[in-house]
Amino acid sequence: MKIPRPPRKIVPTFSDLQIQQLLNAIDNKTPEGYRDYTIILTLLDTGMRVSELCHLKLDNVWLEEGMLKVLGKGNKERLIPIGKQVQRCLWRYISRFRSEPASANSGFLFLTRDGRPMTKDRVEKIMTYYGKKTELKGVRCSPHTLRHSAAVRFLRNGGDVFSLQRMLEHASLEMTRR
Repeated sequence: MKIPRPPRKIVPTFSDLQIQQLLNAIDNKTPEGYRDYTIILTLLDTGMRVSELCHLKLDNVWLEEGMLKVLGKGNKERLIPIGKQVQRCLWRYISRFRSEPASANSGFLFLTRDGRPMTKDRVEKIMTYYGKKTELKGVRCSPHTLRHSAAVRFLRNGGDVFSLQRMLEHASLEMTRR
């Protein structure tokens, strides 16, 4: 006897107001605050996975071209375009707020206060912290929710589903449709 599949639920995404509340809750005058602000904007603009963001190397950030070279699942590389606002934030983060790397050969973009690479868990804790601080209701405050929100915003702004599939690195169109 086959067990029926549970119904698929639509993942709630951030509204424009919730995104604004989230960004306003960050004190971006401090190095950690500006890093967090840049992380959230980058995730929202690109729709990349949090693990991809954590493994992003400084050498793969091409600000003048407005591109990030990301290493995705299965060690597949892809280029992701970034908007002007994210370009400016990344440039400012790198030039003014990025911590000194703890080890000389660490080329990771996003670093902790003590110069170590950011981890997936750390980014998730940051999102949870700001979600509680802003008291967001009806939506889970996580990096993956930013990924879903980026996808929905891309489609609402006239993007096509095939470009979105490439951007999110989904193997099937069915995954992108969900």
